[in-house]
Amino acid sequence: MHRLPSRIAAVMTGMILVFVVVLGLFSVWTTRTIDREAGQSALRQVDHGIRDQLESIAAMDLDYAKWDEAANAVTRQDAQWLSDNVGQSAVTGEAFQLAVIWGGPLATDLGWIAGGGEGAQAGLLPRGDLEAAERALAGVPVNSYGGHSYVLRLGQDLYAVSVSRIEALVDDPVGIAPPPPGGQANLLLGLRIDGDVLAHLTEAFDVQNPRLVDAPPQAALSTPLPGPDGSPVGYVAWDEPGLDEKLLRQMIGPGLLAILIVTGLSGLGMTMVRRNAQELVAAELQASRAARTDAMTGLPNRAAFNEVLARSCKAGERAILFLDVNGFKRINDSIGHAAGDAVIVIVAERLSRLTAPGTVLARIAGDEFVFVLTGTDAQPRTEALAQRIEEVLSIPVSVLGHSMRLRMAQGYAVQFEDDMPGEDLVRQADLAMYEAKRNPERGLVAFSAVIAQATQDARTIEQGLRQALLRGGEISIVYQPIVGRDGRLARAEALARWTSPTLGVLPPDRFIAVAEQAGLIVELGRHLFGLICDDLEAHPDLRVAINVSPLQLRAPDFVSSFVGELQKRRIDPSRIEIELTETVVVDDSHLAADRLRELRDAGFSTALDDFGTGYSSIGYLRQMNFHVLKIDRSFAAQIASSPQATAMMRSLIELAHGLYLKVVCEGVESAEDLALVRRLGCDLAQGYYLDKPMPMDAFAERWLSQDIADVAAG
Repeated sequence: MHRLPSRIAAVMTGMILVFVVVLGLFSVWTTRTIDREAGQSALRQVDHGIRDQLESIAAMDLDYAKWDEAANAVTRQDAQWLSDNVGQSAVTGEAFQLAVIWGGPLATDLGWIAGGGEGAQAGLLPRGDLEAAERALAGVPVNSYGGHSYVLRLGQDLYAVSVSRIEALVDDPVGIAPPPPGGQANLLLGLRIDGDVLAHLTEAFDVQNPRLVDAPPQAALSTPLPGPDGSPVGYVAWDEPGLDEKLLRQMIGPGLLAILIVTGLSGLGMTMVRRNAQELVAAELQASRAARTDAMTGLPNRAAFNEVLARSCKAGERAILFLDVNGFKRINDSIGHAAGDAVIVIVAERLSRLTAPGTVLARIAGDEFVFVLTGTDAQPRTEALAQRIEEVLSIPVSVLGHSMRLRMAQGYAVQFEDDMPGEDLVRQADLAMYEAKRNPERGLVAFSAVIAQATQDARTIEQGLRQALLRGGEISIVYQPIVGRDGRLARAEALARWTSPTLGVLPPDRFIAVAEQAGLIVELGRHLFGLICDDLEAHPDLRVAINVSPLQLRAPDFVSSFVGELQKRRIDPSRIEIELTETVVVDDSHLAADRLRELRDAGFSTALDDFGTGYSSIGYLRQMNFHVLKIDRSFAAQIASSPQATAMMRSLIELAHGLYLKVVCEGVESAEDLALVRRLGCDLAQGYYLDKPMPMDAFAERWLSQDIADVAAG
């Protein structure tokens, strides 16, 4: 028999055997490679997930810590306010599950934990944990918008925590107020790393049996959870992928039967290997995309925004439009964080419709959005985009049964030189946005050197005002008479004046606005009230009218502090009239009604100031039960020359008298003005024709010690 067939058969058999062995070895190697790559990918993804938790609590911690009212509450050691506005969020566990405030003027640490009761707990965190947090925070510069995040072990639980200093925000390039005299308190917020978080890892990253362990296991994959000093306080571990035996059998088993089947299965195996590799790459891309995407809105996040910002551009070819939702904190506080989240999603959806080539939209913080526009026509496109934003936001939205109309403060800056750092451009757009927030009537605000100088000027005024409040003697009170129809003094309006040794004479509207923005208005108001009480003590026949800022009205102890000062000095509250503007009534009618009731119960008279310049309605006048209505000076300025103004003034006076209100006409600048307003039925008048504001000594000599009714009577 010819041996060639047998030799061919032997060679073929050998080739088949070699092919099968190589294929088998290759299949095993390929399967192990895929498992190894899948394990490394899972490590990176889980690490991303942990960092996301830390970044989320860091953003939330900064939102609470860099809050003017929180800083004021710490300064006055208002534990109840801190419990209501910070602690309750931890107790309910909706946004975070752990909150601790300590340091600064606080006598003891205040802590809240989910399910731990509504009252603050001292010693919730061991002293060692607080000291470790302080050491970690020491690396963060004072007066900076930053904190430190890490993982904390509390008992058997682990928390992703962030610690920041509680500081007030100011409108300057730094953005953070200097430390108060009592020092700065610290705020630590924590998210519990529990079964829900681990379940999210399984769902998002396809890791098996995730669990928290104290040490890295030998037969499983794990990633460390960094503590305050960077050393691990625990680990997240999960099962390492095993050998895919099913795939191995599919690729090798049929090869033992015939070379054709082995070849076919080899092709199928390679196809499957290629498909698995493609899925692995897709998973990598998805993880990378998730790290650069805002989870709530699906927009690019700050990391993606920073990548866009890092690209160099020529002068005039890049603009940044900075947006901030007006009144967003009020939505969160009054309706809840779920409503706030819904508002953010709605805003993101509407803004997304406006994106176009050469335009990037990102959400970089809680209620802050940024458009980056590139191209030679960046500036006109930015201005047109701002107009479209106003239009899409003008449509009311309904959130959890509440209908509201959203508005955004808009500021933008255009790159004015080649290769200008993106961070500088963002800072300029941010300053422009804050200018728009301070002056909503301006609409879109473009950055300019004027804004930069105004910000610096405001900071200088704030520093001078702080020193003036500490030193005393610079701030004074002048009085302008308010007279009746008989020309006799009814009361005097108290007006603030400030003469700084370095800044000179500053107009009240300037330094009071700075005081409101810097969180000093409550302290300034109490200082001014003390000066007024000095004059009331010295002149028993003096009656005064006092203007009150909306921010003073929001202070919980507003009425009680006034009453306490008057009781200490034995001054009758009926000698004082508290004037509120229309803005207070319209912005928060419930608060205004409560405060007015407290003032009336305490014996104060109340007045609605500058009526006719805003949006007050007759309904508000009926609800609030004011004693006096002060008609704005703009009406008196026109009645001598405008029949329409005269008719409107007559209608306002008749309306007030119909509601049993006394009427004060401001801005009486001539004898003709005085005669006209009295003929129209005005009860009281005020203006430079009657007398200018003057210090107490001059006022007492002119109005309290003698009768000058001949001039005032006209």
